[in-house]
Amino acid sequence: MFSLKAGDKVGIASPAGHIPGFESIKLALDYLEGMGLRYVIGANAYNVSRYMAGTDEERAEDLMSFFKDPEIKAVFTTAGGCGSQRLLDLLDYEIIKQNPKPVIGLSDNTALQLGLWTQTGNMNITGFSLKYDFKNGHIDGLVDASLQKALSGTGQNIVSGQTQTAGTAEGILIGGCLSLIRSLTGTPYFPDLKDTILLIEDVGEKTYKLDLMLTQLRQQPGFSKVKGIVFGTFADCEEADPGDGSVDDVIDDFCRRIPRIPVIKNFAYGHIPSRYVLPTGVKVRLNADQCRLEYL
Repeated sequence: MFSLKAGDKVGIASPAGHIPGFESIKLALDYLEGMGLRYVIGANAYNVSRYMAGTDEERAEDLMSFFKDPEIKAVFTTAGGCGSQRLLDLLDYEIIKQNPKPVIGLSDNTALQLGLWTQTGNMNITGFSLKYDFKNGHIDGLVDASLQKALSGTGQNIVSGQTQTAGTAEGILIGGCLSLIRSLTGTPYFPDLKDTILLIEDVGEKTYKLDLMLTQLRQQPGFSKVKGIVFGTFADCEEADPGDGSVDDVIDDFCRRIPRIPVIKNFAYGHIPSRYVLPTGVKVRLNADQCRLEYL
């Protein structure tokens, strides 16, 4: 299991949206220093190209420089936004496979994390972002405690959410933001779903769009081999028109149309202030009766 210790060096990269500059992540960098970590900021981390943090080539260059550097033990992403999927064709997966290290991020970084896992088996950590998690001037207590466990390799045994479909299953936890998972369909970066526990959340989508995205996911080759599902939160996901249905309606309908597997919903993960930070690409046990997610 991956673990960081005091004195380790970590990279700071912006693979997705641009950030205003150093001040926007200063509190987060102070936090990392307080953990005893040394950070190296990517040469292009503050660049701007349209809505992204520099050109695709610049953002990919920062990531590859960190994967090539044996002193860098993990890569923290500065922010979400949009654009990380655009990097997937520019990365050297043979080098990454020989130098595995987790990419830590949230939201749009789902595409990058899934692409890395699909191509190399690289485990990652989802649920933390340098800019997002210090926008109120301090880190949330649950995020802090969960991140510390994820970075130290301490096994987590989490009880959260509500039972949707009872049962117990084991599998590799993968996933993140649903709209980014959907955007990878039909590409070489969409993951093999066999023997997985899917982690799914989203933000700001109309419920009919969630319905369509889940339908597309259900229709993917290999979906029948999924072992279980953890639905996180769907922040600000409302009906476009009366009668479209709530998030719960969408999940209920989806679960009626898939094989009976353990499913929980409203798990504390997603675009919410207080959430769990979760290693992905590693084996977990989902006990939907107890709403328990246990790292094995």
